[in-house]
Amino acid sequence: MKKLLTLILTALMALTAVFGLTACKKDDTTVNPRDKYIVVGYTDYAPMNYNDNGVFKGFDTELAIMTFEALGYNVKFQVINWQNKYVELTNNVDCIWNGFTSNGKDENESGQVVERAQLVDFTYNYMENAQCIIRMSGTPAITSPSDFTGKSLTFENGSSGASLAASYKSGDANDPSDDVNVMLEGSKTQMEAVQKVFSGSCPYAIVDLRLAQTAINGGGYSGLTINEGLDIGIEYYAVAFAKGSELVEKVNTMFEAFSKTGYLLELATKYKLDNAVILDFANQK
Repeated sequence: MKKLLTLILTALMALTAVFGLTACKKDDTTVNPRDKYIVVGYTDYAPMNYNDNGVFKGFDTELAIMTFEALGYNVKFQVINWQNKYVELTNNVDCIWNGFTSNGKDENESGQVVERAQLVDFTYNYMENAQCIIRMSGTPAITSPSDFTGKSLTFENGSSGASLAASYKSGDANDPSDDVNVMLEGSKTQMEAVQKVFSGSCPYAIVDLRLAQTAINGGGYSGLTINEGLDIGIEYYAVAFAKGSELVEKVNTMFEAFSKTGYLLELATKYKLDNAVILDFANQK
């Protein structure tokens, strides 16, 4: 606890230097910032935000709490429908902190596919990720998109995995012989997609690599494996806020402070994410 308090005080000192924050005096008539709440949107996704025998935990969960409490807010977590994440951010939550891929694309209100950064304001990228294909060990491996022909593939609706799945189905528009007749099956969450593969109701799923690794390594999904053979690009996680939010810069400052104090690496190590966490934000300024 003493170490934790020192960590928070160090981070608050950094904020004071950058933003000129001052402590509330006991006789101050202004509203105590601790009476304010930040509502964090999330989905069930180990190791980022999840329940473990009734305890709500995860890398993103703990980092969000530490960050916003240091900024003077209480934190509430609210489950969202990932497919409607932008509507949720506009109406129901203050931010989405849930392994949100910042370098992905989604449709805007006009139906145009645009960079996600055009739809929300992102903090610094704080973790590397990738999409991956999962299957049971006895299910044939996928080594090219054409291997999906005649098979079913599931993914979380509205996710980066959904975009990747759609790209496999489309094949090469200039080569009709390259068209892949894969049956796409959306799921409400990534964990639902994992469970479909584990139960045998769908042979393949596309999910975040971090989630797949956690499910396979002690997550209770014996026999589940990550498919090898297809080259899938690197993604990055960031926190999403509505356009124009002043909290983006403040959260970025906290990330830098937590990196300097060692807390960011310590938390990542706790959740076996130390090989993925980003600790140097200099090239993102």
